[in-house]
Amino acid sequence: MAKSDPLEEAADELYGLPPGEFTRARDARAKEVRGDGDREAADAIKGLRKPTVAAWALNQLARRRAKDVERLVKAGEELRAAQDELLAGGDRAAFQEAASRERELVADLSAGATAMASEEGERGSGLQEKIAGTLHAAALDEETADELRAGRLVREREAIGGFGGPGDGPPPSTKPTKPRPAKRARSKRQPGRAAADRQQVTAARTDERHARRELEAAARALEHAQERAEAAEAHAAEATERARTTKERLKEAKRAEAAARKAHGRAERALENAEKGSSRSS
Repeated sequence: MAKSDPLEEAADELYGLPPGEFTRARDARAKEVRGDGDREAADAIKGLRKPTVAAWALNQLARRRAKDVERLVKAGEELRAAQDELLAGGDRAAFQEAASRERELVADLSAGATAMASEEGERGSGLQEKIAGTLHAAALDEETADELRAGRLVREREAIGGFGGPGDGPPPSTKPTKPRPAKRARSKRQPGRAAADRQQVTAARTDERHARRELEAAARALEHAQERAEAAEAHAAEATERARTTKERLKEAKRAEAAARKAHGRAERALENAEKGSSRSS
């Protein structure tokens, strides 16, 4: 029977714990392993880094939804293949379809990981965006994918450009051009220009994606504000109607009070006259 690796066991356990428990549990495990005489493993365990909130949420996602994570990695492989075909003059529709599948999986998984973090009371500025960026990176980078699969991420990652691939973006024009005299110099400069163009395209895509998220957030905020305004308007209308009804009732009460006061005065005068008449007859 193969001897267990104390570092592997510790990592599996520690990266499954809530962030607030990580440091204490890591130090305790390192001390335990050191006491068993394995100084090298103890030092390695002591060197394990506490994950950020986003990384912790993704580690939990990998443990609870491993099949969905594998689907994302597969979608990333298909996206890279479609991207390569597109750059070689292939079908743009295939690339767009692959990109759409990858985005849908990222959206679903990032929402799930953010919900897991919220359940544990873990929140942070731009948490879901950090999680989504790391998922994009995992879909397109094998090293990040391996860390995510293992549930041992320590920090969030960012995909390079819009999709993370070095060749992202539409392919350069395939229209033939006449070679210039300085052909050798041109061949050396051309890859640099193409890379710069691709970087500009992917940067623009990233900006567009961020702008779309901000637009969607603003639209939701506007919708909520309109709902609150409508509720406030309805409440104000109801309060106005109650005030009008109360005002009418107040007027009626004042008229009734005035009539009762007059009737009371007449009754007092009648009683006084009656008492005078009775004393004269006596």
